Amino acid sequence: MGAATYDYESARALLSARGSALQRPFQFVIVAADFLLILLSYVVGASLRGTTVAAPADGSVGAGLFVGGVFVTVAYFHDVYATHRLLNLAWQLRKALLIWLMSLAVLAVVAFLLDSTDNLSRGTVLVFAAFGGTCLISLRVVWQAVFGTSFARSRLVDRKVILLSLRSLDLTSSRFKDLGRNGFDVVHHLVLGANCDDDHWQRAIRDVIRQSHTADVDEYLLAIDWNELPLLRKLAPFLRVLPQPIRLLPDDPIADLVARPFLPVSGTVAIEIQRPPLSIFERLQKRCLDVGVALFALVLLMPLVLTVAVLIKLDSPGPIIFRQSRRGFNGKPFEIWKFRTMTVCEDVATTRQPTKKGVRITRIGRFLRMTGIDALPQLWNVLLGNMSLVGPRPHALAHDNFYDELISKYVYRHHMKPGLTGWAQVNGFRGGIPTVDLMEKRVEYDVWYVGNWSIWLDLKIMARTASAVLFQEAY
Repeated sequence: MGAATYDYESARALLSARGSALQRPFQFVIVAADFLLILLSYVVGASLRGTTVAAPADGSVGAGLFVGGVFVTVAYFHDVYATHRLLNLAWQLRKALLIWLMSLAVLAVVAFLLDSTDNLSRGTVLVFAAFGGTCLISLRVVWQAVFGTSFARSRLVDRKVILLSLRSLDLTSSRFKDLGRNGFDVVHHLVLGANCDDDHWQRAIRDVIRQSHTADVDEYLLAIDWNELPLLRKLAPFLRVLPQPIRLLPDDPIADLVARPFLPVSGTVAIEIQRPPLSIFERLQKRCLDVGVALFALVLLMPLVLTVAVLIKLDSPGPIIFRQSRRGFNGKPFEIWKFRTMTVCEDVATTRQPTKKGVRITRIGRFLRMTGIDALPQLWNVLLGNMSLVGPRPHALAHDNFYDELISKYVYRHHMKPGLTGWAQVNGFRGGIPTVDLMEKRVEYDVWYVGNWSIWLDLKIMARTASAVLFQEAY
């Protein structure tokens, strides 16, 4: 599909029309509630300081006004007050906390630049930060409870929409089944038809548009598939007569593309098919998380580590730590540490996978593998920088050589440091992989992680790892 057959600019103008985050009067109430709550939090902080120390209460509310203004402004431009975002509690809590911390940081920077830090009481600011953050989080929990009722959803949150498509659709498919949960109330589904080469089609389109004029709706959803994109240019002149926003509801191939970062290039865009390596700031984020959690875990789990070491020594002869070569970031070899779980410690040159009933596995080794405790020494690999807490699990060199020739995307796993746990592991792919098909599935999860990394994804995987260890047996 070349530039001659598809008008990117008209399509972008038509389908990327972004509704204001403040579409309904009740959203102004929500913005005002955030602002007043922040202002009240500052007053509480100043009052508490006046009652706990021998100093007059800070009567100025300028800092509270400033932080409140920064918070609601940033929240507005991040769509925090958009109706479809109000229904997502986890997203709301994460955004509110991040924006709150950023607003406090802006206050600190501005106070430093204006040389007015002496006018801010540390006690007042600390109480303000803690009390304000707690109130903002609590308010969002209240929103969820209020907007979760059927009455509030229908009157306040749900947007009445008309679904337009070029063919009949299965509205029970995954593409459409969650529309209601995300605040879309589909009042009509109008099929436009795909035969755009005659006057009858144009008359039919005008009739559909005329029918939609009589409906009291907030916006339109246009369900377009990849093979129907050329018709979007023909539809654009007809749909422009509609005053409401029109949004694209794409199929999976289009959704995958529009979700990727893009770079403007000579009047068009270059879409990122493969993300670059992590930036310096992203690597710093990931490294700080790795070192902090690894140190904390080693201190916390030291009694368990010592106990396991003694049990291994009593169970069978041989070293406590099993060391083996692995490939890390960019294929660079390193020596991985694990608790010894087998009676032999050779660096295998074949692709044989360990089995549940394998005679090489010791009695204590079977338990260590099942619970994942055998990987605890890899916290040392994390501190050394060879591994990360989260990433594609490293395989034996023989497995790397074998699967690298069979699975085209296998090498992409080495675009990030290997991890103690990973996206594949929390989705059920732990332990040995007996078939190539299952290994392809694991690689698919690993490649997705590499292409979609974020610090929040790492935290999510770490949180899910505990339950995966408890309920999914590995060997």
